[in-house]
Amino acid sequence: MYSKALTGLSLLMTFSLCACSPSSAHPSDIKTFEVTVDNLTNAAEHSGQPFSPPVFVTHDEAVNLWNTGDKASMNLRDIAESGNRDPMVMMLKKAGKHILSLETPLMSPLMPAQSVTVRVKVDTAHPYLSSAWMLGRTNDGFSGQTMIDLMKVSAPITYNLYGLDAGTEVNNEKAGFLPALGKGNQRDPEDLPISIHEGITGKADAPLMWNWSTNSMAAGQTPVAKVTITPINQ
Repeated sequence: MYSKALTGLSLLMTFSLCACSPSSAHPSDIKTFEVTVDNLTNAAEHSGQPFSPPVFVTHDEAVNLWNTGDKASMNLRDIAESGNRDPMVMMLKKAGKHILSLETPLMSPLMPAQSVTVRVKVDTAHPYLSSAWMLGRTNDGFSGQTMIDLMKVSAPITYNLYGLDAGTEVNNEKAGFLPALGKGNQRDPEDLPISIHEGITGKADAPLMWNWSTNSMAAGQTPVAKVTITPINQ
């Protein structure tokens, strides 16, 4: 349940929080990629889903931000329910040799129809890219990437990302539980595995204009984001 105050901001500053512990790989083994995320949700005024400031990390197989079908960690819950990436970032910074790049672009939400680009590095010991951000007008909706093997990417690729439900809070869509509605930030907890999000249904106080899909539970669900990954100097 992302802060109401953040939904009106659109500052597109990108900075790197840290370049984590150096890799033991030879410099020639390190590859650099640009990762661009486009917010595909409804761009009409007061519509769609702002994305909370995201976190991107490249890592080895010992690090796992999330998987569909698994229970969400507390760090992911903080992102999915409130857009707070700080606990996740602190955890990743403590992961030491398991992390190669940690990028935290934006200080305010990525609004519908906007995009953000980061540069990340991978090597044979840290080939995976993962990321996460909140769907800002939901109870516990989020999106992102998990365990993308960039060492296998030799040409630009583009793919879609979908809305996910962290399973940590009931999607009640009620005022008092969605800060975006401006009437409180209560929790209605649940304990379910991560799954495809049903979207905003209009069953309570959240307006249907916040929905990103008219067919959310079907295989043809509307994506919330487009990701383009581009190798640099390879």
